Amino acid sequence: MRNASAGRLRMRLPSLATLLTLLAGLAVTGVLVKDMREAGFQRARAEFNRRVEVRGAVVRRSFANASEVLRATNALFSSMGTVGRAQFEAFARALDSGEPVSTELLPLLQDTRRLGIVLVQPVYRPEALLLGAAARRAAVIGDTAVTIDVADLVGASLASARLLGQEGLRLDLYGPIEGGRQLAYRYDGIVSNHRPAWLRWLGTRDFAAVDRFEVAGQPWELRFHARVTLLADAVMLFTTALLGILASLSLAFYVQGRVARARRTEALVRRRTADLRGAMDALRLYRRAIDSSANAVILISATQPDYPVEYVNPAFERMRGFAADEIVGHSLYELGLREPDQAAVAEIRAAIRQRRPGHVTMRVVCKDGQFLHAEVYVAPVVDAAGTIEHVVMTQYDITVAKRYEAELEARARFDTLTGLANRALLHDRIEGAINYTAGQAPVWVAALDLDHFKFVNDTLGHVAGDRLLQLVAARIAGAVGRSDTVARTGGDEFVLVLPGRASEGEVSDTVLAVLAALAHPLELEGQPLILTGSAGVAAFPSDGSDAIVLIQHAEVAMYRAKESGRNTVQFYTPSMNARARERLALEVALRGALNHEQFELHYQPQVDLASSAVVGVEALIRWRHPSLGMVRPDRFITLAEETGLIVPIGAWVLRTACHQSRAWQRAGHAPLRIGVNLSARQFADPGLVKQIARVLDETGVSPSCLEVEITESLVMEDVEGAIRTMAELKGMGLKLSIDDFGTGYSSLSYLRRFPVDVLKIDRSFVRDIAFSEDDAAMVTAIIDLARGLRMRTIAEGVETEAQLDYLRRRGCDEVQGHVYGRAVPGADLEAMLRRGRQVAPHSVDA
Repeated sequence: MRNASAGRLRMRLPSLATLLTLLAGLAVTGVLVKDMREAGFQRARAEFNRRVEVRGAVVRRSFANASEVLRATNALFSSMGTVGRAQFEAFARALDSGEPVSTELLPLLQDTRRLGIVLVQPVYRPEALLLGAAARRAAVIGDTAVTIDVADLVGASLASARLLGQEGLRLDLYGPIEGGRQLAYRYDGIVSNHRPAWLRWLGTRDFAAVDRFEVAGQPWELRFHARVTLLADAVMLFTTALLGILASLSLAFYVQGRVARARRTEALVRRRTADLRGAMDALRLYRRAIDSSANAVILISATQPDYPVEYVNPAFERMRGFAADEIVGHSLYELGLREPDQAAVAEIRAAIRQRRPGHVTMRVVCKDGQFLHAEVYVAPVVDAAGTIEHVVMTQYDITVAKRYEAELEARARFDTLTGLANRALLHDRIEGAINYTAGQAPVWVAALDLDHFKFVNDTLGHVAGDRLLQLVAARIAGAVGRSDTVARTGGDEFVLVLPGRASEGEVSDTVLAVLAALAHPLELEGQPLILTGSAGVAAFPSDGSDAIVLIQHAEVAMYRAKESGRNTVQFYTPSMNARARERLALEVALRGALNHEQFELHYQPQVDLASSAVVGVEALIRWRHPSLGMVRPDRFITLAEETGLIVPIGAWVLRTACHQSRAWQRAGHAPLRIGVNLSARQFADPGLVKQIARVLDETGVSPSCLEVEITESLVMEDVEGAIRTMAELKGMGLKLSIDDFGTGYSSLSYLRRFPVDVLKIDRSFVRDIAFSEDDAAMVTAIIDLARGLRMRTIAEGVETEAQLDYLRRRGCDEVQGHVYGRAVPGADLEAMLRRGRQVAPHSVDA
């Protein structure tokens, strides 16, 4: 009876769940009411901010309107009587700036209890140039001013905007006075609010804001204050709290009923499930885990000598392609016969026989004959009695990881674009060849660089350039032996490792064969191309004892091959190092020459043979280095081309030459044609035409005064592109000339399409025309050709009167050379122009 009574008492007493449910409901209700109350205050805050913003905008606009309607002339002096220092300084500031200026707060004459300000703005003489304070003071003829009653202005503006009839907001406007601020206007809409006691729990919030602004250079400040009580939300909050309490009580009663029913059935359920729960749950969990595994699981019997398979999970079927009934019942030995890695299979079998764990990485065969890479683990299964009747095998598919590993290995050792060895593998191959020969035979390292490859990138684009590198790589690899190594070390740079050659002659034959393979014509993007390359060779052990030094010395020799005319091979000699260091020092100095303003332009006159008058000049760059002295152009122009510095240098030459031409015109000289050379990189730049137009516009030079000189070999590298660019330049009104004509082997059919004005005869033909019939015939042919194509001719490098007489007899239009004058600075040429454009020739001693 006592136990039954205790049970009934427990049924009647609230359970812990019931109490927790009630407390949770009340807590949620409290949080909800609090959040609603806070949300109400947030809305009130947002409404306050909106009201502040609107009123602040109205006040600022009222002052802005007042500043724009200055009416009363000289009102400052008539309204204030005696002008104080501050008022006079305000007028002086307005006079200097030309903008309205405000005074500080001042008592008004009509009512000294009210405060106001005076806005002053000067009036200037019509059409006066107001460039600075002094000019404005000189041009002033009077001023206009307006006196503003601040309280009346602000109050009227707020009233007209219907912003003064709302309670709960106070507005204070403070204006500037000497040493601080003073209250100029106040509107107080906050009234006392006596609330019922039962609503005091809602609470009150005070909001404040400050808006600072300037009126004609003087600081003003608007201060806002509001006191908010959530009277409108009181009913909603009270209703929410009441409903929350009722809901909490209802939920608590429901939970109490559920707990009572659960207590009645708890004992019965516990008795009926206790015996089955442990075994069934464990079995189901184990089976679900095995079936859900992403890795193949195989259960093998360890009590029979052939180790038959008793179970495979679905992952095994997916991974290997076999159905379970094709595997279960078959011997493990039978399954292992098909695996390709028999050594791994033997290790697994040994682990099973010895009842120990085992692990191997191996290839396994699938039903379709494909192979997978797998991590295979075996482990004995020990039962409760300590005996081993089964072995479990798991297989993890690592094929993707193996593939990634192989790809990473390839990326680490091979060039991704060409498939050739990269720099890391190249070093290994060189060191391996050195170790293999043990110093008993030479190991040759050749560095090869494509000539003018950057021109391909600049004209056809980098995608075409990459395709060209792939074709080049295939040609180089096809021209060397199977035991040789070809590596790409960056850009268009390749390195060859050539072991097994006993002499320089054998190496030279191999490298020349590579250069010959490169020179075979190919077509890229519909454009026929002929490539050449320059190569340098270094040998172990005479030129270096490790890969780094050998590659470095081979590159030094390669640069020497480029300097020797390209498309050739050079073997390293120690003297090349000094030349390489000199080239590096010159490159470093060249990179800073433009920034340090070390370049200057000299100008060589071009003389009309018919009138002996100077009709043009050619701008020639000179480099005056502080320690190297005057550096000849032939020492740095090629280097500038190779490094890409020719582009900013060429832009500087163009701009400087045009500025000089404009300076000569401003000095009173008649317009003079000025010739500027364009490099291959400049000519290939898509923005060349816009750049030249920008320079002409900036300097004010007429396009007809600028002559652009382009080498014959440059236009022949991309004839169609050159014709398009020349047509655009010609359309601008520029003069075009082909420099060094006769050395580039241009086709007559192409020459007829070039919109050029001048053919410049190369100095190499002019030098020997007096005693060389071939050169004389070439010069005559060029002059006749130009005349037939309605072009002018200019002969370069004319140094003797004999050359001059021959050119005059053959009908050459103009000459340029020392016979009339060397290239001189701009000031010297201007001095010559002042003496007159007619010049007399004089022979130069050989």
